[in-house]
Amino acid sequence: MGMKDNRVLDLTHLSWTLSRNSSGTAGSFLKSYEESEGMKYYYKMSNFDTIRGVYGHECINEIVAGNIADALNISHLQYDLLHANVKVNDKIYETWLTRSSDFKKSGEHKLTFETYYEVKRNSGEDVWSFIVRDGLQEYFYQIFLLDYLICNRDRHGANIEVLEKKGVYRLAPVFDNGLSLLFSCYDDGEAMEKFDFLKDGPVNNYVGSISLGENLRKIPKLIIEQIKTVTLDEKVLFKGMEQLRNSEEIAAVPMQYWTCIKKMVEERWNNIEKIFD
Repeated sequence: MGMKDNRVLDLTHLSWTLSRNSSGTAGSFLKSYEESEGMKYYYKMSNFDTIRGVYGHECINEIVAGNIADALNISHLQYDLLHANVKVNDKIYETWLTRSSDFKKSGEHKLTFETYYEVKRNSGEDVWSFIVRDGLQEYFYQIFLLDYLICNRDRHGANIEVLEKKGVYRLAPVFDNGLSLLFSCYDDGEAMEKFDFLKDGPVNNYVGSISLGENLRKIPKLIIEQIKTVTLDEKVLFKGMEQLRNSEEIAAVPMQYWTCIKKMVEERWNNIEKIFD
């Protein structure tokens, strides 16, 4: 959803827990949650260690990924981008982070897609055969498309969830898209400019292969034809972050980030048509 406003919020009351970065790169993510007026909110920062503090830009990537998902009409978890002071190990950091609300409805329980598959599959049935039998292809076609466009390296089995209530199951909206785009460049603008914008893998996928391109090829060409009219220009990509993008006082990413993201998505978007020619 983008930035709520340009204030530096006081979130020093939140308690943070470490979550290991599952992409295989160094660092951890700090996560927190709170309940307010009957709502449960989840907070997540970018990479953290005790030497560098908070670094990288996964929270900005979440907003870009959400904007692309909106343009493609893909159901996804809505993230707010916040600028706040937080306290970790009795030290205060001024940083950027995302906030999202609980996507579970009353009475629903969540389980990872990996667990859902293990419980529901037939003997000897592989993951994709199970998906086809369960009629879930459209959902995964959307994931394959989004993940290709944002070069998502971390769609592991716990990053896809299923919600259950009284024996009725539904797939959760797409979430956790931060380890994508230029995340491995962290705060190095020159590395962003040198990044391979058409990078294909290897990626940490539970469904499909370690190749984003191979997964993309599973999508029926008719679906690809239907999205050709979608526009992914900078107004779409950076919706809700106009002030952040144009301000030197509240810079959250290296200045190269905006130009490189625009070019990266443009190249990957154009490459989809070449793949399906």
